[in-house]
This record gives sequence, C-alpha cells and structure tokens, in this order.
Amino acid sequence: MNYKNIFNNPRERASVTFPYVWWDDAFTDEDINNIIAYCEKFNQSKAKIGSSETDQKEIDKIRRSDINFFTPDQENDWIFKRLNFIIEGLNNQFYGFDLNGYDSFQYTTYHGEQEGMYDWHIDMFLGNKNLPADMSEPRKLSLVLLLNEPEVDFKGGEFQIKQGTDRSDETLPTRKGRILAFPSFMLHRVKPVTEGIRKSLVVWVSGPKFK
Repeated sequence: MNYKNIFNNPRERASVTFPYVWWDDAFTDEDINNIIAYCEKFNQSKAKIGSSETDQKEIDKIRRSDINFFTPDQENDWIFKRLNFIIEGLNNQFYGFDLNGYDSFQYTTYHGEQEGMYDWHIDMFLGNKNLPADMSEPRKLSLVLLLNEPEVDFKGGEFQIKQGTDRSDETLPTRKGRILAFPSFMLHRVKPVTEGIRKSLVVWVSGPKFK
C-alpha cells in the first residue's frame, strides 16, 4: 500500500542498498604494474587523521600507512577514465546515488614491518563549520582497488566492514585487481599487515547531500 510517493514497507525498500559490491579485472596485470610504477615515482607521506596538528603517536594508534594523492594529468588520465567507467557502472547498477565526481585518487601502502593498518572509520566527514550547508558535498561512494595479491605479496591486511548485524566484522573477499565499492557511510577497517607491503588505490566520490 502506498500514497503518492510514500511506501508502507520501508524495510523491503531499504534492503536493496548493498553494503558492498565489487568489479574484477578492470585493470590487467600490466595495467596494475604501470599504476604502481607511476605512483612510486613520487614520495609518500605518513597518513593523517583529523587536523594536521594531531600528534603522530595518537595517529599511529588508529592509522599506520603511507599515502600520496594524484590529480588528473596527461600521464594518469587513462587511470581516471577507467575508474570513471567503473564508478558509473557500479553506481547505476547498485546504488543510484547522485554523484558529481572526485578530484584525485590516493595511493596507499601498508607495511608489515610497521604493522600497517587503519582501524574502524567511515569515509564521510560529519559536519563542516567552514561551509554553508548548501555548499557541502559529502563523500557518497568509496572504492578500493587492491594492487597486489593477498597471501602472496603480503599477509594480514584484511578488509572488513560492519553491517550492524550478525555478520558484523565481515571480512570481504579481496584479490589483486578487484575493486571494492561501498557507501562511504559504512564502517570499515584494514587489519594490520604482518608481512610484506599491501598496496591499494582509493577513491571517494562526492555528490549533493542525501535527501
């Protein structure tokens, strides 16, 4: 039963929001090697959380990884074009979010010698006093492309997501070349890497406020 746009079975309608989806083999092994070679031409910095003044010892309790960001240019344009195709495909099929885009991707490495990790967090920023409400664009869709092979190139580093159900702390199936996509409000983490180096490419896609 419904009246105009109001539906009287919201549980049924809510169940179609997928907690995560994935896309395999969007990039070949050669593509992935080229992505890594390109990203590693540039120096990385230690990942931060919160404000830039946060003490590094406090950051290390939550996040231990090295990162750099890349905006579009002639050399990496092919990466962005491929990602754009995947983002549109996954969003059209599974989420239907109003998306405007993203300005960069992040190359992230987690080192076994540092027990690299990123504890439970969401990718959305909640609240921003610096912008009027009608000017802020939340992150809506997060994507993670794993660039090397679990249990071969590194150990540990499992990607987990919380659904708030009996499947809480669900470990997602990952492999080299798989792109995981999930709503940016989902709680997730990367468990400590115990050996080797876990390498990934991360994108956050923004859009108008949810309504």
